[in-house]
Amino acid sequence: MASEEKRIIEQKKSALVTGASGFIGRYLVQGLLADGMKVYALTRSVSKSETLKGTTIVTGDITEGVAIPEDVSTVYHCAGVIYNEGLMERVNVIGTEKVATAAQNKGCRLIHLSSAGVVGNSGDANIDEQSPCSPQNRYERTKHEAENILNRAAGSGLRVQMLRPTIVFGMGRAPEKDSFLQLIRAIKSGRYRHIGKGQGIYNIIHANEVARAMKALDDDNLANCGTYLINNPLTFDEFAKIALDETAGLKTSVKSIPYAAALPAALLFSAASLITGKKMPLTLSRLKALTDRRIFSQRILLGKTTYSPERSVEEYLRQTCREYRERGLLV
Repeated sequence: MASEEKRIIEQKKSALVTGASGFIGRYLVQGLLADGMKVYALTRSVSKSETLKGTTIVTGDITEGVAIPEDVSTVYHCAGVIYNEGLMERVNVIGTEKVATAAQNKGCRLIHLSSAGVVGNSGDANIDEQSPCSPQNRYERTKHEAENILNRAAGSGLRVQMLRPTIVFGMGRAPEKDSFLQLIRAIKSGRYRHIGKGQGIYNIIHANEVARAMKALDDDNLANCGTYLINNPLTFDEFAKIALDETAGLKTSVKSIPYAAALPAALLFSAASLITGKKMPLTLSRLKALTDRRIFSQRILLGKTTYSPERSVEEYLRQTCREYRERGLLV
């Protein structure tokens, strides 16, 4: 480690990570520990502390307030709810407000993990931090409201930076909740179909890069209250070729469905899903995702911060496919 890097780390105090036992939180904790930081891991469950070795465990619930240890200079806010709509308002909005209040009262910088999903249905072909936000579902709306809370708090003195990752992948999610794994399985088994030529954009980013970017935002040289997108896009055709090469070892290509045939099928499947409550292979939302050509740009993150990718998205995709295979998950 260079002497200047050592000096910077030594000047820092400790960090508190909310959602430390979660998917991205675990990557961030490991990165901070590797940098020589003292890490306080905030978690609601003591039973999860086994996955947080090397940290000082702090048990608590962000919706009830946060007690920040005296030596903490930075709070990394990773806690959030993705799947349970009934808890989204309480955790994503109220919890964020309480974390922000605690950080401001302690004079800590807050690094907030938001989501590129706050952009929603923005019609821009190339999405950046200036694109208008039009969140569509409850998750997107609550993450957007959390950003609004932090923007207002910055006006009254909170030091804060916000990161908006696109779809995050990597090892660490439960298989039944890992949509990335489900897509790889579908490609490997031949169940997946391109819509048209597979030129829709898959906006993705590996969890390790999200953690690295969050660390880079803890920087006194950045203007306060910055918002940054992080993304490494691939077309679905590029994605599928790598996935097939790593999982099936086949010199073949994915079959395609013309958009004109996919649209009526998606309409029928969407109606059936509403009636039965069951997941269907192709819905209108899935069709839109597979054909959307919008690209989320990380130009500002690369240009204004010290962050730079450690590895390419292609390398991360190959690594993740191999890890899935080695753990017997591609069945």
